[in-house]
Amino acid sequence: MKVNKNIIFLLLVFFSLPIFSQTEENTEVVDSIPIHSPKKATLYSTFVPGLGQAYNKKYWKIPVIYGLLGTFTYFVIYNNDQYMIYRSAYKDRVNDVTFQLDEGTYIEMLDDEQLRAEMKRWERNRNLNGIGIFLTYIANIIDANVDAHFFDYDISDDLSMHVMPYVPPRLSKSAVGFTCIITF
Repeated sequence: MKVNKNIIFLLLVFFSLPIFSQTEENTEVVDSIPIHSPKKATLYSTFVPGLGQAYNKKYWKIPVIYGLLGTFTYFVIYNNDQYMIYRSAYKDRVNDVTFQLDEGTYIEMLDDEQLRAEMKRWERNRNLNGIGIFLTYIANIIDANVDAHFFDYDISDDLSMHVMPYVPPRLSKSAVGFTCIITF
């Protein structure tokens, strides 16, 4: 009986060793893919136009943004210069002060109403180009946000649609139709 007790004891110890010797390992899988944040892209484009597009890896959009901003800025400056010339000419004419311009300029041929209309035209053009700058800036922010949302969107080549005629089995009335199969 003593031998049986020793054998049972040894079997219990032998089969219980792996249970005590095993430790629990961290089985969490660390995701190495960084999360693409729409908030980050929006903030980047808000502070520096085009930086959100760089964050989204849409580098071709950066020259478009700066091209539009540069063009609108150029025309704001040009239209403002013209506006200031016509404004000074109009103020000088109303106050009976001689406005110094080169001989034969276009401004000398205009009467007071035409001068005022030209001044308003250049002011309007300047303001519209300022609105263009603002809209380009807002479109830059919105584009960065939308592109960031679609950054991880998977468009596979498996998308297809097949349209074929469909004739149902013999019924009392004949019918013809189309079947549309969309495969994802």
